[in-house]
Amino acid sequence: MSANEPTVMHIAFIHKEFPCGGAEQATIDIANYLVERGHRATVLVQHHNAEDYPRDCRRLFAVEPLPEGGYKHSRHIAQHVVDFVRREGVDVLATYRQLLYMPWLKQQVDVKVVFVLHSLPFYEMIDCEEKKKESRAKRLLYSLGGAWLLEQFYLRKYRSVYAWADAYGVLCEGYKQIVIEKLGLSASDNRLHVLPNCTHLPDNVVREKQKTIVFVGRLTRRDKRVDRLLRIWAEASRALPEWTLKIVGDGKDRKNLERLSAELGLERILFEGFSTQVKSYLDEASVACMTSSFEGWPLSVAEAQANGVVPVLFNSFAGASDLVSSPDEGLLIPPFDEHAYARALTALCQDPARLKEMQEAVLQKSQRYTLARMGEAWMQTLNTFQTLKR
Repeated sequence: MSANEPTVMHIAFIHKEFPCGGAEQATIDIANYLVERGHRATVLVQHHNAEDYPRDCRRLFAVEPLPEGGYKHSRHIAQHVVDFVRREGVDVLATYRQLLYMPWLKQQVDVKVVFVLHSLPFYEMIDCEEKKKESRAKRLLYSLGGAWLLEQFYLRKYRSVYAWADAYGVLCEGYKQIVIEKLGLSASDNRLHVLPNCTHLPDNVVREKQKTIVFVGRLTRRDKRVDRLLRIWAEASRALPEWTLKIVGDGKDRKNLERLSAELGLERILFEGFSTQVKSYLDEASVACMTSSFEGWPLSVAEAQANGVVPVLFNSFAGASDLVSSPDEGLLIPPFDEHAYARALTALCQDPARLKEMQEAVLQKSQRYTLARMGEAWMQTLNTFQTLKR
């Protein structure tokens, strides 16, 4: 290959289950992007849910099955990856998980590794604060040094991953600063990269919205805390008799949430369950609510903005101010003031002129969440590696 010819790389993404969530959607997007630019891309996956690809999804990348076993630590799986790297000439491995066999694997083959932290850095400590509320015993445990010990444990985990990653990706600049501060890194550390998510801009946007508020996401308590939204709706719904709240998604907390809804006597609330037709809900919704304790960079907010739906969320993670960087792009509520949230939501829904103005602003904001932006960030990261074939 001459020096003027573009370098072709083979990038393999490692997943346990695929596709199934935000990280997996990011892999679909970037893998297709890389293939369209002449590279090779393969997804190594233990459980391939071939029927769960988004509707109209083009799959340009290859899929290679991984054997059964402990996804994060199995030497059998590690050897399978090693064999694939050697056989198929893989230049770069990309993973979103802490794979315990990675130091061993890098001793076996000459391959670069991109690790992408697809969540809020050190969210585990926020989770710890949530667990303290569960019982008196946990509050006592954490107050007697348990929180410090837990923090040291997670610091070691983060440092161990950083040690084997040739590139360490985070979702926004705010998260980059958190990693630098927590791990004591230099601000100029060239292994830290911002690898943002993207969202697909719809071909058509329905601007004539209904009086519908929507939540889209998993129904899990630890992070999503939809119970907060139910209490907020109990307060706000009294002043919004023509509005309806739709909960789109499923998960372990669904029965508890349905029980809480009944206990609160909520009206005009619908649990829609899991849906592959989320756009149909965004077409009718005026407002999208999120009440999470922590998030990475939630695609559901970006998708709402891309469909002209105004987001309301707690300012509980650095990515929130990246998504809502001005008052026209949504509402950021101080965490975790449910009464302030209910008042702000009520005022927004009662002001159709403001809603219309914000609808146009969020549509403009969504133009920033392009695949080209995400792809360029990945290309810059890949270009830093020295394993390029000549």
